[in-house]
Amino acid sequence: MRWLRAVSFHASALGALCLIMTAWGLPACAQGTAAGTVIQNTATVNFNNASGQAQPAVTSNAAAVTVSRVAAVQAAPASGAGEGQAGEVVYYAVSVTNQGNAADTFSLAASSASSPAWTAAIYKDDGAGGGTANDGVHQPGETNLASSTGSVAADAAFKCFVAVTVPTGAASGAADTTTLTATSQFDAAKHASAAFTTTAKAANMSVTKAVDKAQAAPGETIRYTITYTNGGTASATNVVLTDTIPAAVDYVANSVRVNGVAKTDAADGDSVTVASGVTTINLGTIAAAAGGTITFDAKVK
Repeated sequence: MRWLRAVSFHASALGALCLIMTAWGLPACAQGTAAGTVIQNTATVNFNNASGQAQPAVTSNAAAVTVSRVAAVQAAPASGAGEGQAGEVVYYAVSVTNQGNAADTFSLAASSASSPAWTAAIYKDDGAGGGTANDGVHQPGETNLASSTGSVAADAAFKCFVAVTVPTGAASGAADTTTLTATSQFDAAKHASAAFTTTAKAANMSVTKAVDKAQAAPGETIRYTITYTNGGTASATNVVLTDTIPAAVDYVANSVRVNGVAKTDAADGDSVTVASGVTTINLGTIAAAAGGTITFDAKVK
């Protein structure tokens, strides 16, 4: 019976350790004793005869039970979120842990909740191309696709990436949830999933134009104000604003100001050119939620 007490203590300590690992966000322990283990136990009787003399101990037959194989799997983290611009690939690191009590292989699949579906793929975190394997950081050379984990020992993990491509032309704020599913090949009823939400970032430029006077007499000078804004969630690049000067007014030379800074009309590298009645302003890159103003003067003919 002393042996049984020792086993009970060991199991309790292991259970406590598993609970601590789970609380810390670490992969939980496998499902108990290894599959195929034969657990044997005997009982012993010690006794004295009627005269009080100790008699030889009597030992029972061995009672035996073989531990069955069970499958279990965890995908961590269970969820995540990211964002990317149209055409960009967003990567999510995933750890698929075998929580069963024997080595197992898990099939891997990724599915999109959108219609049409966003493109998703699963790549091994194998350090290919000079990276570090199993570090959770995707490297350009890690392009080996994974449809299966291969054999994974109990309590061991397979590391991979879910790669989601933001569709070309996706509007700012468009989103998709891609789900990774890992299924035991020993017991297909045992599976785990992780869901990742990807949101599209996109530039969204807007422009408005105002004049400082509702009425103006011939010969009077008026001022135009152009306001531009990037209301999207990503930078707008190579932004060029053009404005054709109305035929009924004469543009006032060198009157253009960009965000309050005076500019010349000549093509001299200061971002503004005025030629043939058209004002061209190279604004470059406009960050998300940023914008500015442009003013110029004209005289009514």
